[in-house]
Amino acid sequence: MRNAHFSKSDDAALQARLEDWMDQCRTRRKPVRSCFLSPAQQAFLTPFLPWDLAYRWDGGCLGAERKKLILAPEEADLSSDIVCLTARISDKFVQLKHPDVLGALMNLDLDRSQFGDLWVEPGRIVIYTSDDLADYVCMNLTRIHRLSIQLQRSSMRYEPAVEKQTLTVIVTALRLDCVIGGLCRMSRAKAQELIRAQKVSVNHKILDECDFLCHNEDTISVRGYGRFVLKGQRGQTRSDRIVAEFEKYV
Repeated sequence: MRNAHFSKSDDAALQARLEDWMDQCRTRRKPVRSCFLSPAQQAFLTPFLPWDLAYRWDGGCLGAERKKLILAPEEADLSSDIVCLTARISDKFVQLKHPDVLGALMNLDLDRSQFGDLWVEPGRIVIYTSDDLADYVCMNLTRIHRLSIQLQRSSMRYEPAVEKQTLTVIVTALRLDCVIGGLCRMSRAKAQELIRAQKVSVNHKILDECDFLCHNEDTISVRGYGRFVLKGQRGQTRSDRIVAEFEKYV
């Protein structure tokens, strides 16, 4: 089964790659797997997915952000090639973080699109990648900074531990600039500067529309401030301002 990779990230190139994957699947009548796609890339491609082919998204575990698109002539052929690699670590002397693991992988001359979600949790490193790359990674990634590691395939599918805290924010409206101002405790003018500087995304897509109206379950990311999910309106103040509830990733 073929793995499809691409390097350009602009929308036109990404759509062209999707057309190529679909053509391969239709012509060869065999499944085609993409590389790992970011949430923004997934959101962009979703409206263009084919009606005449079976498909599904898979990141290896529930809650995965980075996923592969699997295309096949029949639903029965939508098998995944994603494997989970883990290594036990002692964090008594060396405190590893996500950038440390990602940097070590990049030093193997590998591309970010060849890996799905990866993280460091107490006592363990978890990496999702493709079956045909797993052995290479296990053999070559044996040290991160001063810490020796031994990666191996895992039959378990670990899930990232996501911590969230609930925030209550009072805003004049659910316009994006008002919401950013309330979440980040800044003036509306400053919020508009961030939006126009393309530092704000909604549902993993960068927006420059200050008057965009946010809705329940929208994921709002502000560079340098964090990621938030709008859970809903919880009432109004006496001055008719909206009391909105958010969850913040911590």
